[in-house]
Amino acid sequence: MSAQLREEAVFVPSPSTIRGQSTKLGTSPDGKLLSYGSGRNAIIRPIHEGTAPSQLFSHPQNVSVAKISPSGYYIATGDSAGNFKVWDTTGSGSIKLESKPIAKINDIAWDGESQRIVLVGDGRSGFGATFSLATGASIGEISGHSKIINSVAMKPQRPFRVVTASDDMTLCLSNGVPFKFASQSRKHSRFVTTVSYAPSGAHFVSAGSDGLAFLYDGTTGDDKGVLQDDSGAAHKGTIFQASFSKDSTKVATGGADGLVKLWDVASGKVVQTWDFGPSEASSLLAQQVGNVWTTNDELVSLSFSGALNVLDIRAPGKPTKVIHGHQTALTSLAISPSTSSYITGDASGVVRRFSSLTGECFPVSGGSHSNLVVDIVPVPSGDGFWSAGWDDSVRGLQGSGEAYSNLNLPTASIPKSLSPSSGFTFLATAKEILTLSGPSIASRISTTLSPTSVSASKDGKWVAVGVEESKVLVYAVGTSGDLVEKDKMDLRVPVTAVAFSPDSTTLAIGGTDGKIHLYAFTPTPTLVHSRFSFQSGRINSISFSPSGALLASGSLDESVRVYDLANVGNVRSAKNLHKGGVAKVGWEGEGAVVSVGADGAVKKIAVV
Repeated sequence: MSAQLREEAVFVPSPSTIRGQSTKLGTSPDGKLLSYGSGRNAIIRPIHEGTAPSQLFSHPQNVSVAKISPSGYYIATGDSAGNFKVWDTTGSGSIKLESKPIAKINDIAWDGESQRIVLVGDGRSGFGATFSLATGASIGEISGHSKIINSVAMKPQRPFRVVTASDDMTLCLSNGVPFKFASQSRKHSRFVTTVSYAPSGAHFVSAGSDGLAFLYDGTTGDDKGVLQDDSGAAHKGTIFQASFSKDSTKVATGGADGLVKLWDVASGKVVQTWDFGPSEASSLLAQQVGNVWTTNDELVSLSFSGALNVLDIRAPGKPTKVIHGHQTALTSLAISPSTSSYITGDASGVVRRFSSLTGECFPVSGGSHSNLVVDIVPVPSGDGFWSAGWDDSVRGLQGSGEAYSNLNLPTASIPKSLSPSSGFTFLATAKEILTLSGPSIASRISTTLSPTSVSASKDGKWVAVGVEESKVLVYAVGTSGDLVEKDKMDLRVPVTAVAFSPDSTTLAIGGTDGKIHLYAFTPTPTLVHSRFSFQSGRINSISFSPSGALLASGSLDESVRVYDLANVGNVRSAKNLHKGGVAKVGWEGEGAVVSVGADGAVKKIAVV
């Protein structure tokens, strides 16, 4: 990243979840940080605001597990294609170790000395691998299973032991180092989904799709009891995660029944229950698919919806805090300086509101779009927002975006872009250009071309529409919102983004070739230059600063550029900003650019 653009804040996405599978969570030694996979990034985030900055570590494929070492100096990550990496968390994020030992990684375990790592999953020649962090060499074998391994845990102290859980309904215990098969347990009647060692090393616990949970001796693997309630099982349905408290006296389990249960290890009885069923919109979203202890009194449980529920065993009943976020690529962004918030939409139709001051994320009540949210803009009156989605609808959000209103306008074709102006909001769809006035459609015109983007001048006189056919159509706006075509500009590539300057005198046009063309608009469009050509991929979004002196662009090449209109050679760059590409950019004042992208993150960049 250039010294002229400095990453000031990053608001990270929620963990990715897959139906029927557990999601692995990790924590730092002091319990202040949480680690997990989200899309093609491994995430380290603070549990409570202000305790530490968030970090992202990129992978070529979707990250399935991210575990911080007991020392806190490293994080081991694995993805769905078998790529394994160990990163330095204290410096520049350099890679300490990298390998591809198996075809798919499901779980990773560290020893208590942060020197040995075991990973498991699926592969042609085996289902696991072991590594010495110091040399990268193998320190034994993982054997005894006939099907994919779902979970692994390592005894923190010497003599080291490794226990693995598999779809073949067995547990295998290996002695080490070097690790070698020692014994096998067949107590489960269905897939074994999770295993976990007590920090003391005295016990380990297993749980599975049969709803049962068992305790074992940490050294020998001998049976030490069962965790069950009056029904004779631990949960009704699959248990996705079981983990020990810091003092090794309690076990927390989470399952498909939407319950998190706290068990006393000595008695094998449940002592506390949290029920997430009533708080979620469906039983699927309420499933508790992962958990991890942060302190001896606090744990974090993950709902399938992506909500991270912070539970304090001293305050039974409800979570003390719920951490929300997006689980898929971000596709839209609106900035509200008056309320210090960002409104974001994603590829699954979910809209969230972030506090720009704390980074806290809030769900938007009143439902959501059922498909990708293509754009969000403030309404001309300043009280609320419009959101447009690929469910062929435009919806209204109240106030600062805390809830959807009753306003829901169906469209005849897929919405592509929104742009507000004085008195009206303009919507480009795949077949029409619409003028929205309050809760109704003031005018609509059909087009045989394929619109991609729209921008209205601030003075309310002009609307520019970019189309795939390498043209920009310019319309004059009548007093009632009717549109009359006045001009047409031909370009050499499909147009993907257009934006008017705040004073309505300049029009910026971005295309699939990564170039931006500037036109003087007085009112006949005249090309000024096309020298802003520093991005190598499609321009997805362009935005003028409030003064109109600077222009920000976000591209498929994962970068954000800031151009100085008075000095063409002064280009500020932020490369590799969003894995998978930048979707939208906007300005928060004159000195900061906010961007969202395919990695699900919101980033604030200081322009200095």
